[in-house]
Amino acid sequence: MEQMASTGGGPFRTVVFDLDGTLVDSLADVAGAANDVLAAAGLRPVPRSKWPLLLGEGVRIRMRTAFALNAVTLEDEALDRQVAAFRARYADKMLERTRPYDGVAETLAALGDLGVISVVCTNKDEADARRILRALGLMPHIANVAGPDTFGVQKPDPQHILKLLEAAGADPGAAIMVGDTIHDVEAARRAGLPVAFASWGYGTPGDERPDYVVPRMKDLQRILSELPNRREYLRSP
Repeated sequence: MEQMASTGGGPFRTVVFDLDGTLVDSLADVAGAANDVLAAAGLRPVPRSKWPLLLGEGVRIRMRTAFALNAVTLEDEALDRQVAAFRARYADKMLERTRPYDGVAETLAALGDLGVISVVCTNKDEADARRILRALGLMPHIANVAGPDTFGVQKPDPQHILKLLEAAGADPGAAIMVGDTIHDVEAARRAGLPVAFASWGYGTPGDERPDYVVPRMKDLQRILSELPNRREYLRSP
């Protein structure tokens, strides 16, 4: 394995990964659980072409979106009920078809061998994220996990990333974000971290411009060796 290059202030020591669409392909299970809830309410399923709309912003927006696609507006009390229904259904389905993307386990292991800390910052509830990571054999490579329920914030709020780094004892000045949605890019930008965009995922960077677009997970280690760390990034024009 090639060594990570030192650039200016030193090498990256921490990688902040998104989960869904970055480390794992969970779309079918998430959409399946949401569609089961819609079916129980007598509504149409979300078509496959719109499944990516259900990921990235957390469970409440997911269910609000799923019902809105059926021209149904959920007020707070009704939304609470449907969120609870989704969580119950997803607990049964979350490991049916969810799998790591190619090269994820190998890349996480290689980063760990180099002394790089990997953490997961996800808008999925922390317990669900940990359950998936354990079941797929990825948790031994992950130092910490934060969902929206961990610190009471979620991406694109930069505190989601910064509080996770603090809890992991990691230096934000030597960290980078890897994710597949505009929320990942925006959160990292606001936290002052550079971003590598996971092009194999579900989302797009929107109007945000990531520092690097990663075509495949197995390319990540090489790309990290080429990017400047945060201290150099903040000095750049």
